[in-house]
Amino acid sequence: MSHITSSEFSKRFAALVLGARDLPKKPIGLHVLLVSALIGLDPEKDYAESELNEELQDWVIRYGANFGLDHITLRRYLIDANYLSRDPSGSVYRLQASDHPFSYDPEIRSIDLEKLIRQAKDHREKRKQQYSGAAQ
Repeated sequence: MSHITSSEFSKRFAALVLGARDLPKKPIGLHVLLVSALIGLDPEKDYAESELNEELQDWVIRYGANFGLDHITLRRYLIDANYLSRDPSGSVYRLQASDHPFSYDPEIRSIDLEKLIRQAKDHREKRKQQYSGAAQ
């Protein structure tokens, strides 16, 4: 099992959100996206389908626009990858703690994704300005 540090997670997530135009082909990129959709969820809580849908819709609006995902497809990916489990009726969902292809630093759960993306955008803008200034 490969391990993803919080630093690597942050770099990959920002690069994916700011640059990708489709779901990542490499498994590590896909799993970073999937885990990022769960950051705000409580691992001890059972979620009603409507509650989970609301959380996933929020993620899709903020970060998933480039990936052609809707909240239902995202939820399926999360279930298929064993990040979420659901009861037999499909009305209650819970985070899964095991059977993942990657392990993650616990600090990932506390990453502020909005701040991370804002900082990455600022960094890119500064690099553009430096490049355009150096080219003149």
